[in-house]
Amino acid sequence: MTQKDAMEGGPDPLAVDKSLFDGDGEARENSPQAIRAVAQELRTAYEAMLGNGGRPNGNINQMSTGNELGAAQIGQWNDALALAATVGSNNAGAKFAEVYQKFIDAYQSVVEAVELSAENLDRARRGNEGDA
Repeated sequence: MTQKDAMEGGPDPLAVDKSLFDGDGEARENSPQAIRAVAQELRTAYEAMLGNGGRPNGNINQMSTGNELGAAQIGQWNDALALAATVGSNNAGAKFAEVYQKFIDAYQSVVEAVELSAENLDRARRGNEGDA
C-alpha cells in the first residue's frame, strides 16, 4: 500500500502492525537471549561472507585479486592492449569486491552493535533487579 492509497481511504502504510506484539497487543519484552539469538544468526551470515561458513559461493575470498582482465585475456593488438589497460585492475569485478568488502565491514559493525545491545540490556536488567 502506498501513501497515495492511504490518502485515498486505504489503510495507513505506517500503522503499527499489531501482530508485532505478543498476545493481545501488549508490548513484548525483549530479552537478552532473544537478541543474542538474532546476533548469532547475523554472525553466521557474516562468517559465510568471509568464506568461513562452508558455503560454496558468495564470500569475499572468491573475489580476490588476480581475476582482472589483461592483455593475455583480451588480445595483443593495439586496440586490445588499450582496452586491457583500461579495464585492468579497475574492472567491474575488482570494484565489486571493493564495495562488497565495505558492505562486510558495515555488516560486522551491525553484528557487534546487536551483540552489545544484548549485553547492555542484560546489564541493565541485572542492575534493576539488584543482581548486578
